[in-house]
Amino acid sequence: MATDTTAPTTEAGPPPVSRSAWRDVYILAGMRGLSFAGDIAAETAIALQLQAQGAGSYAVMALLLAATVPPVLLSPLTGRFADRFDSRTLIVAVGGMQALICVAMTIWTSPVVLIALSALLSAGLAFTHPVFGSLPSAIVGKENVPRASSISQTWAMAGMVAAPGIAGFLIGRFGVTVPLLIDALSFAAVVAGGLLIRTRLHKGRDARAAGKDKAENGTADAPYKVTSDRFLTAVLILSGAVMAAASIINVLIVFYVRETFGASEETFGLIMSAWMLGLIPGGMLVRRVKRFSHETILIGTFLCIGVAILGTGLAPGVWWILPFYVLGGIGNGAQATVTHILLNVRVPDTHRGRAFAALGAVSNTGPALGYLIGGAILSFTSPRYGFLASGLFALAALAVFAKGVLRNTDATAPAPQLSEAAR
Repeated sequence: MATDTTAPTTEAGPPPVSRSAWRDVYILAGMRGLSFAGDIAAETAIALQLQAQGAGSYAVMALLLAATVPPVLLSPLTGRFADRFDSRTLIVAVGGMQALICVAMTIWTSPVVLIALSALLSAGLAFTHPVFGSLPSAIVGKENVPRASSISQTWAMAGMVAAPGIAGFLIGRFGVTVPLLIDALSFAAVVAGGLLIRTRLHKGRDARAAGKDKAENGTADAPYKVTSDRFLTAVLILSGAVMAAASIINVLIVFYVRETFGASEETFGLIMSAWMLGLIPGGMLVRRVKRFSHETILIGTFLCIGVAILGTGLAPGVWWILPFYVLGGIGNGAQATVTHILLNVRVPDTHRGRAFAALGAVSNTGPALGYLIGGAILSFTSPRYGFLASGLFALAALAVFAKGVLRNTDATAPAPQLSEAAR
């Protein structure tokens, strides 16, 4: 039978969950919010540090790649770790190393070292992201995943919204060292949260236990791939395409606002805040909408993002951008939340880490390509045409892959195959 991923109805609500379980959900949400806020503050500080040292555009591009490439390259490994090892051990060990890396950034400040340490920091996030994504289902059960994922994503987005303003204030008042130390404290908070969360994935597992399981039942290293599930494959491809389009406009927007419309820095800051502010209600909206399946909501979120990008390109004046950016932020927030819900509900428990690692790879590949394409677009056309092309691309990708998402909704998720030892 196919896995039911539709939203729970009000008539037959999800089973009750203990208060301690919801406590774990809020601890997890707080960990993610602090981590996102600290990371963005640190990334801003490092970029300014490089600029102050006279580093050019290639150094900044290297910094962006250091933040996006490791999750892509490490996704096969990080997914297996999340599916095999004790989640508490992974969170505490990786979080502790990340805190030390942030402290090291305040000591060794040469561009090469900062970029290398940024890559190590991103590699750590590649290991913890699949664990954080897999925990909600284990804490409250699949029936309560919509609410749990919505809480977790909302706090993560709140951290993203608050971080730029916090980073600007701290860097202006105290320089780059303080944001880096605050990022170290955020990772220390993640470590503390990992110790406080009672729910643990693969409790007590270590390399020897994993090897024993592999020999006895073959489930630990079952040959599972997200691409073997046609539904999830369509979801990830569509997510990558739309996120690439959204990343292209992140390169174009400053030139669009400042040069095309001649608007002030304050107007630009307000427009950028509009997208970020839309993230939070978008994440909260998912669990409020009961009439539609999660798959239908997902298609709607991509439509919102595509329309927002295209509408921005058609804007007759700078203030017309604001409502389109709010719409895009709402779609972006809802898309991130509903994607987490679908992976938690559809993917087998023993392979959920690999699914979230694949999502992390897609989430980083799309923006990386978008940044490169956005820079190239400005070399031969105006920002307005770049917005129009990006919006049309997002809507074309939606038209092509939406059928694949909806058509394969009821397709049975592939079951893990057992090794010869298990047979």
